[in-house]
Amino acid sequence: MQVFVTGSARGIGKAIAEHLAGEGHTLVVHGSRESDHLRETFEVVKSSSPDSIYLAGDISNPDEVNRLFGEIQDSIGPLEGLVNNAAVQNPSPLLEMSLEDWDRIMNTNLRAAFLCGQKAGQMMKERGGGRIVNISSVHDTAARRNFAHYSVAKAGLVMLTKCMALELADHNIAANYLTVGGIDTALTLPDRQAALESAIPMGRVGHPGEVADCVSFLLSDKASYITGSGLNVDGGLNLGFGASRRDL
Repeated sequence: MQVFVTGSARGIGKAIAEHLAGEGHTLVVHGSRESDHLRETFEVVKSSSPDSIYLAGDISNPDEVNRLFGEIQDSIGPLEGLVNNAAVQNPSPLLEMSLEDWDRIMNTNLRAAFLCGQKAGQMMKERGGGRIVNISSVHDTAARRNFAHYSVAKAGLVMLTKCMALELADHNIAANYLTVGGIDTALTLPDRQAALESAIPMGRVGHPGEVADCVSFLLSDKASYITGSGLNVDGGLNLGFGASRRDL
C-alpha cells in the first residue's frame, strides 16, 4: 500500500511512518519544511521500504498540496492510504488569542486534513478504493484551558472524518479516526507528565508505537467493515477528565 503520513518527521507521525514501512508499505514521509528530522526519519523508513519518498511543504496551502500530490503521483503512483497526522499546538488564553494564532491552528490541524483528504480521495476513487485515518485528540470532546482553537479544530476533524466516511463509501474508501491522548512525545513536558499519569486510569503515558499499531489496523483488511468510527488510544484518559482540572 502507498501511504502518505502527514507530519511524519518526528513524534507520533515518525512512529507511524517507520511502523508502516516495516510492514512493507511504501511511504510518503512529510514535513512542513526541509529539516534534519525529516531526512533522518526518511533514512530509517527507506531502509525498510526502498521505494518510499519524502516531501516537504505547507499542506494548509492549496497550491502546495497540488504540488505535493503531483509529485506523489509521479513518484509512486496514486495513494491507497492517507494518515492525517500533522498538527501544531500554541496555547493562548481565549480572551487574548490573536486571529493569527487561531488561523494557524485551524489551518494546520483542520484545513490541511480537508485539502489532503480531498486530493487523496480523488486518487483513491480512481484506483477503486482506499483508507483514510485522521489523528484526533481527547480534546475533541474535552475542553482544555488555553486551547480553544486546538479543541475546536480536533472536534471539526472528527466531523470531517464522518463526512468523509459517508460520502466516500460509495467509492470503497473508508475513513476513521483515532482519539489520542497522553502519549510520550516532545509535547509531553516533564512538569506535565506526573499530572497526566495521575489522570490516566492505566497509570502511565502511552508510546507513539501504540498509536502506530492502531493506524496499521485501520489501514488493514482486518478493518474492512469499519468506517466513520473512532478508536480511543489514551489509556482511558477520556474517562478521567473533570471540569475543574487546570493541570492538563
